[in-house]
Amino acid sequence: MINKIAIIAVLFAGAVCTSCSKDSWPAQPDWSKITPPEEPTGPSDTPSECDNIVVAHRGGASECGQPDNSIAALTYTMELGCYASECDIYWTQDNNVIVAHADSECRINGYHPWEATLAEIRKAGKLTNGEAIPSLGEYIDKVMEKNPKTGEAYSTRLWLDIKNITSPSTLTQYPIAACSRACEIIAEKGAQNFVEFICTGNATVMASAFTVATNAGINIAWMANRAVSEYTSRGYAWANMSVEYMNDGINTGARTINEFASKGVAISIYNADTEASMDYYINQSANMKGICTNYPATLLRRMGKR
Repeated sequence: MINKIAIIAVLFAGAVCTSCSKDSWPAQPDWSKITPPEEPTGPSDTPSECDNIVVAHRGGASECGQPDNSIAALTYTMELGCYASECDIYWTQDNNVIVAHADSECRINGYHPWEATLAEIRKAGKLTNGEAIPSLGEYIDKVMEKNPKTGEAYSTRLWLDIKNITSPSTLTQYPIAACSRACEIIAEKGAQNFVEFICTGNATVMASAFTVATNAGINIAWMANRAVSEYTSRGYAWANMSVEYMNDGINTGARTINEFASKGVAISIYNADTEASMDYYINQSANMKGICTNYPATLLRRMGKR
């Protein structure tokens, strides 16, 4: 009986070996002719090279018909290929940063943002296009997206406007908190190359924001109508000026492009909205960092970029 079992086992083993012989395996595919799956499209860490210095004020909302500071307005700016999209930031009670333009009493949806959470502000109302008021994190995620048509980064970055608070009184701690928390969010997302700050003319806010932004490796401009000597004495390397402060043949202010450029201080202006103003600053653009406007597509066309 044992011998019979042994014989059967030997015969079975031989059958298995025969069925698994080299010649019986299916032919292997030609791996050289198979295209591997595409890598997931993740966020970019650096904007693409930009051929202009156009900055869209609040995302060019006035031109594209979308709400100020909306994701839709930011998308419009990105698709135009602008150098930057300007947006307004505030710190909220729950240590978030909201992207929105407050009213004359520094309220967003009826709330002082530093007295309410992001959720409370959002619950009080949506933007006119149905979007929820965006957080800075959401805004950064959008600007870091890759262009689906090219697979490359967009050329646009964010100019975060640290807004002054003057109602119900002048409060400096909350704009400073907005800058500090923004720097943390930027670092968490690895977005340092996609963001620059422009800061209220309040000297106290700027002094603290400058230290925080500089330590985070992020450029920051002071929006104060001061002589270039005050910028250089404070170590500030970038001035962002209202056209109202400029002596440009249209406005009769005290400041000029050359005043800053000749001392190595970067200069940008806001807002060049008329044809005459656009043309003046286009002619000065070699000495400028940025030209902010409510009509970015129009400015790009006048620059011959579109």
